Amino acid sequence: MDFGLFYYCQGSGVAHDQAYAEMLDQIALAERLGFGECWLAEHHFTDYSLLPSPNLVIAAALPRTTRMRFGNYVNVMPFHHPLRLAAEAAMLDNLARGRFDFGIGKGVRPGEFAKLGLRFDDATAMTEEAIDVVLKAWTEDVFTHEGRYWRFPALSLRPRPFQRPHPPLHMVASRPATAARVGARGWPVAMHFTPTDVVARCVEEYRAAVAGRAETPGQGPYRPRLLLCRETYVAETAEAARADGAVALQGFWYLSSLASPPLPTRYSDERFKELTARVWGGQTYDELAAIGGMLIGSPEDVARQVSSPTPRSAARSSCSRGRSSRVADSSPDARRRHRHVEMADAERGQRVVDRVHQRR
Repeated sequence: MDFGLFYYCQGSGVAHDQAYAEMLDQIALAERLGFGECWLAEHHFTDYSLLPSPNLVIAAALPRTTRMRFGNYVNVMPFHHPLRLAAEAAMLDNLARGRFDFGIGKGVRPGEFAKLGLRFDDATAMTEEAIDVVLKAWTEDVFTHEGRYWRFPALSLRPRPFQRPHPPLHMVASRPATAARVGARGWPVAMHFTPTDVVARCVEEYRAAVAGRAETPGQGPYRPRLLLCRETYVAETAEAARADGAVALQGFWYLSSLASPPLPTRYSDERFKELTARVWGGQTYDELAAIGGMLIGSPEDVARQVSSPTPRSAARSSCSRGRSSRVADSSPDARRRHRHVEMADAERGQRVVDRVHQRR
């Protein structure tokens, strides 16, 4: 099992330049602490996320790191001209010398489509056509395209991708049938806002679909793996983690509702259920914890959850942060695989030392 970061870089009230600077500092520190990969969302026009161009963050983070892989969950394919996106991704792949993965998605916010003058109903068809264009651009020396949404004459993409035949393509799944479709393509799959029991079924369907392919895993574009994202917070005691984590997680869902800062400073079951209604069907903090919707607790609690023989342990990457934080350096205990992370909360200035058990 590997551990990574996932960012929305939410607009929690701090200056935007500060939010980006803190995120980049945290990424650099995370690599020194042993985290292996970093993923970034793409959203537009609200404080839910300050990442309209995650590829710019990747370009800024690459010189600060030497081993960490980077990718976007996801590139919202209908929002981009596929040729422009294929060229930008190939350029990033070269800058990263192969430490780059390419996430694909159709978008989930109808309001973003409307503001960009696009029809949400066209999202799936546009995404499939865009995937076709990107793959042809990466794998064919010269190609043309005549489609429903894009068409262009013979051309050859420059630069060519660094990885051969191209960077790994990732997709997100929240249902077993979707996970199976991704597995049938031989692509990695990520799960996020998915209950643990559903994750179990997704894992089974994905692995069955992967097993049905003839290619040897790890060759060319066929590099299947599973990723599970969970909002994660660790404090010295379970009580402290719940007190701080419930408020922080409520803040994440508050911004997800497209409300603006300031964030609520007190937790409320009623408010939490209202805020999680769209994605989780309306859960309290305790109800969401019961279905595995987050990793919040003491070091022992979180280590036990991550190491337990459940679908969580099938994930390649499990660490998600929606809020901007500054992380200060400290020394890992290599023998016990403890990670000591000191986080300064951007809103309260309160410093908390999180001792995270990382077990591989």
